Amino acid sequence: MIEFAHGFFNLEHPAANGNVPAGRLVLRGWLVGKPGQVLTDLRVRCAGRIWPAVYGFIRSDLAAHFKHPTPHLPAAFEALVYLPPGAAVLEFEALAINGQWQPVHTRTLDVSGPAATPFIPDAEAVVHAAEFAELLRHLLRLRAEEPASRATDLASRLVASLPCPRYLLHPTPPFHAFFREPAIITRAAYGRILVDGYLFHEHTAIVRVLATFDLHVWQTVAHGGASPIAPQLFPQHANAQHSNVKGYIDAPSQLPRPLTLRLYAELADGSLQLCAAQQTFTYGLEEEKKNFPVASSLLFLQSLRALSSQLKLAGINVAGGAGLRRELWRSWRNFSLRAPKRRSKVPSRAPAFLAPPAGPLGAVMVFTQNLDYEGAPLLLLEYCRHLIQHGGARLLLISGRDGRLRQEFQATGAMVQVVDATPLARAESPGEWRAALNKLSGEINCQAASLIVANTLASYWAIHLAQQAGRPSLFYIHESTTPAAFYHGTAARTIIPFVEASFGLATRVSFNTAHTSHYYESLATRANYYLNPGWINLAAIDAHHAANSRRELRAALGISPERKLVINLGAVCERKGQHIFAWAVDLLWRRQPELAAQGDFWMVGGRHTPFDESMAALVASLGRPNLRLIAETPRAYDYLGAADLFVCSSYEESFPRVVLEAMAMDVPILSTDVHGIPEMVGHEKEALLISPGDSSALADGLARLLSDPQLARGCADRARTRVETHFDTKHLLPRQLALAQHTIAIHGARD
Repeated sequence: MIEFAHGFFNLEHPAANGNVPAGRLVLRGWLVGKPGQVLTDLRVRCAGRIWPAVYGFIRSDLAAHFKHPTPHLPAAFEALVYLPPGAAVLEFEALAINGQWQPVHTRTLDVSGPAATPFIPDAEAVVHAAEFAELLRHLLRLRAEEPASRATDLASRLVASLPCPRYLLHPTPPFHAFFREPAIITRAAYGRILVDGYLFHEHTAIVRVLATFDLHVWQTVAHGGASPIAPQLFPQHANAQHSNVKGYIDAPSQLPRPLTLRLYAELADGSLQLCAAQQTFTYGLEEEKKNFPVASSLLFLQSLRALSSQLKLAGINVAGGAGLRRELWRSWRNFSLRAPKRRSKVPSRAPAFLAPPAGPLGAVMVFTQNLDYEGAPLLLLEYCRHLIQHGGARLLLISGRDGRLRQEFQATGAMVQVVDATPLARAESPGEWRAALNKLSGEINCQAASLIVANTLASYWAIHLAQQAGRPSLFYIHESTTPAAFYHGTAARTIIPFVEASFGLATRVSFNTAHTSHYYESLATRANYYLNPGWINLAAIDAHHAANSRRELRAALGISPERKLVINLGAVCERKGQHIFAWAVDLLWRRQPELAAQGDFWMVGGRHTPFDESMAALVASLGRPNLRLIAETPRAYDYLGAADLFVCSSYEESFPRVVLEAMAMDVPILSTDVHGIPEMVGHEKEALLISPGDSSALADGLARLLSDPQLARGCADRARTRVETHFDTKHLLPRQLALAQHTIAIHGARD
């Protein structure tokens, strides 16, 4: 047994100082992390190559030896290598949960004789039609990002990153399994990856199926549904009838690509067996949001040929036929639809420091996606109140969905009208979309409006109504994403050109942050982009602070004085990354159990969604008594006022109101560094910032701020000063009013 910095290692085969024949050799052994260390994978460097191991076989004997809490210790490995004659140096490396490969052990073998079998590339290296199409889209984005690089060079780099072999472990009878997802290239939306296939045992029922990418958190995947494939392939086995496996598995972002998925079957006797292991090259939403190059059939064909040739050179076959032709046609349509038609000159994003013209606003129509109790509608409520009180606006609010904020909008003096805009999202052709818009224009009279305001990307259609009516429009964008990514899977692709066109049609477009505006640069046809940061009503927050002492708030929530309350506040959903927060809390328990035991870690914002259900299952499986899910509540200020630390674990944010609230409430902040957040707080100044999806870095941040009160207090004090000077409503709402007045004035001047 070898001890190294992060754990213990033993190579069981081949024996030490033994001679081995040249050619194919299977290495076997085990790897166990020290207390607090999570090891996620193993690889071997030898003969100028990196050979991936299959790491994670269950060893109950090692579980007993190392006093593991369960008999299911995933410690054993197998690695297939090909050795030439002579001295072979094997360098074993372990992948830690922080995403870093660590040296483990070096073994020199005496390899004798000529190679018994030559190295043969993976015979199952096949890219299917849908995978080829995804790789082609990936290459096209690379060409936009690196226009000076040759298509062949970019394609070579892309192909070299693909997992080969893809299948590290095939199931052996009595187990049978196949997983079409994850594919060789897979979309990881907010760190979640689809698993889809079948798994069954010939004779015994499988109690449950577990899957993991990091051997840290194991998640149950739905198993037992009717499989569309297995019964046809195995009609002799009754268990094949109900062998379908489908669900989403989380993958932390710090792990290097390709990722390795391991699937385990738990049988009725309590045993747990590793049945399959396969690799996938993942890409996240930020990569998907990247622009295509300017539309060109020649560029598309060049990219297609470059990708095909590089796959062939790598020994990877492409499954052809009608399926490939169909996918290529879809790829061309998608490219021609989404690619910019010309090179757009980046517009100036001028801050709206404008002196307001004289006179009231008149009749203002404001459009919003919903009236739910969440960031964008809450910001809009304060905006509307200011337009009415200080701009003399007669305000009509149009919402695509009713909600509990309706009465608060009506209390400002605004009229509220709820309409159904879903036919726009369902439109399968431009004609259907225009018909749906005309129907809405018959329900909404825009002719008398002095100004039309569209709040969020989901209200883009209001800009088209303003264009039809010849009225000035102001488009507020909160989303740090592209229209195509925003509507992925929720609307027909037909609507994307109409969404994109709204940026040129709007009289003015206002962004919360410079980072957010970058996603829309290719859509600008003129200099109509402006920057206006979000705001917070400090006076209202300070009044709440004065009326509710920290001691009283903590007592009401049942938090004793000596406890540390950590709040992750926001609607529980994939985008907010609460699953990564839960993983980080578990890592903190493993690394610093005494510190973790002193805290209470609450995720406030639970609803009734499938993701909430998966989060509840995750929290239950982790078994940490101080990690809780709490239902959505209007008492957000009570939780912030009682908190010792606020955590934002989001993958995607523009200018989150909850971060402003934490700054105003003088609460230390640990946040991801996504989009507009670094424009709100600086790393090591007003907050600690980490990369999104990085469970290890999030655990480190929790440890730093909980163990260093001076650091936490300094960040919180600086954040309070910054929100006072930069983001108070008394500074920013007058700017918003001035922008509205100038939008009306400039439209009148053009007329």
